[in-house]
Amino acid sequence: MVEATRADYPDWGIQQCKRHAERIMNEGKSKYYQGAIDWLRRARDIYAQHNRLAEWQPYLTGLLDAHTRKYKLVPMLETLQ
Repeated sequence: MVEATRADYPDWGIQQCKRHAERIMNEGKSKYYQGAIDWLRRARDIYAQHNRLAEWQPYLTGLLDAHTRKYKLVPMLETLQ
């Protein structure tokens, strides 16, 4: 659904992607971190599609700060810069 609506409803798509990713990361389900990264990549791509990458970077920085002790997750998040 996110892919189908990303051109017309970017804010909705971004929120959906973030919601799914944050749930995984906040619950500390390390075996599902790749799924969270996939959701975040979709969000980043929607930001990029709509020339809004300036909004993406502070969000990613906040995630890195919030999850700094999750040693498996941090390198995965860094690939999204």
